Amino acid sequence: MRAIAFFWTITLIAPQVFGQSPRLVSQTQALARPDQSFAREDSEIARLNCVPMFGEVKKTARQKQEQDAFLQSCDRSFGDRAEASRFFAERGWEYIAEGELDTACYRFNLAYLLDAANSDAYWGMGVVCHQKGNTTEAIRMLKKGVSIDSTDSMLIDDLATLYIQHFTDTKDEKELDAAFTWLGKSMALDSTNANTYLKLALAEYHRTNYDKSWENLHKCRALDVQLLDFDFIQQLVAKREDPQGIFKGKEEEK
Repeated sequence: MRAIAFFWTITLIAPQVFGQSPRLVSQTQALARPDQSFAREDSEIARLNCVPMFGEVKKTARQKQEQDAFLQSCDRSFGDRAEASRFFAERGWEYIAEGELDTACYRFNLAYLLDAANSDAYWGMGVVCHQKGNTTEAIRMLKKGVSIDSTDSMLIDDLATLYIQHFTDTKDEKELDAAFTWLGKSMALDSTNANTYLKLALAEYHRTNYDKSWENLHKCRALDVQLLDFDFIQQLVAKREDPQGIFKGKEEEK
């Protein structure tokens, strides 16, 4: 599962931001009934299934009934609920890869329902929010994930990336400060994580510390050259020539 989450980790290029991330039982379908109140309730349940943590609202009796039936079914099909939670989180990442964000969110919601201590559930919900353009909610979800698992450097890198995006949207230096704080925590956990150096390069770029940006970019290159984003490199070259002379601007390459 970690391999899937790593592959779909949130990425950014300066100054633009984009998500590369990031199933359950089929999404609840409202059944046709003569009583329209049932149809309305089914429709609302279906909507909340696609909102992180089921919208964090009080559950209706019908919603409780459906969720209890789901949990009982999982109890019969899996060794325990933690295993079932991991299974649905994995399906969620697959749906993110396919661009089916509502279905992905429902899967992560089910993972959360099965095991509220599964950090992947919050991570996935955060990636869904990010893909939908809601950075504030994405940050909130990833912070919940980090509060459960503060030892996953990739999860922390994604949280830092969201703070960088929020800075590009708001120009609030506090957001960039937060990104540096989280990247420092990630570095303390794993000093060989190439992704952390890449995000540090981006953060330093936004601070106009171009020499430090190059320094971190080359550390990323030394650890994993495949992570490099050449669009970002061109933007950095335009601000400051590569001190090591490895990367050239497009005009210099001609």
